[in-house]
Amino acid sequence: MNKNFSLILNAIIAVAIGVLYYLHFSAGSTADEKINVADTLAVEKPIIMAPSEIKASKIVFVNLDILSDGYDFLKDVSSSAQAEQNNLQNQYQTKGEKLQQDYMQFQEKANKGLLSENQIATEQEKFTSRKEELDQLQLKSEALGEKIQARTEEARKNLTDYIKEYNKSGNYNYVLAYSEGPLSPVLLANDSLDITNDILEGINAQYRAKKKK
Repeated sequence: MNKNFSLILNAIIAVAIGVLYYLHFSAGSTADEKINVADTLAVEKPIIMAPSEIKASKIVFVNLDILSDGYDFLKDVSSSAQAEQNNLQNQYQTKGEKLQQDYMQFQEKANKGLLSENQIATEQEKFTSRKEELDQLQLKSEALGEKIQARTEEARKNLTDYIKEYNKSGNYNYVLAYSEGPLSPVLLANDSLDITNDILEGINAQYRAKKKK
């Protein structure tokens, strides 16, 4: 919508500049001529082309809010990702807290001179190794985010492919994506054009059949 508004605004500005340009130079060229007042008030009618005939379009929409809540593939991805994320987070927190406690005790002993140089070197190596384990958990968490993004893109492709097959019978010109969020490009949708349930039922049937295999 913002893009269309910008195009319209630019067109209006261009027309306004053209009018000013015309008035400026037409006034200079006729300064020494006698001007008929009636002629100066006369305005030429712009040439308006007749609109081309546009055939009626068949438009339907899919409610993304309902689809995201009801699509089994997305629910499985979300459930699996949440469980994996919780596991990583618990490991990171547990190991991180234990590492911090052990390191504080190590420093206390070292400051009191209770550890030999060899013991200090050995413990420092252990702490370095444990810190690397925490870093690996952090990397796994970041990789999980990328995995979720890839699965979400897979879900989008599944939906697009299914709608293409579905539309071989429907022969719709447009299948719009509707959401009740504030950024939805569709502000109003007629319920009679809603094919969400059809799409959801079919795409879930495909996914369940694929899972069984």
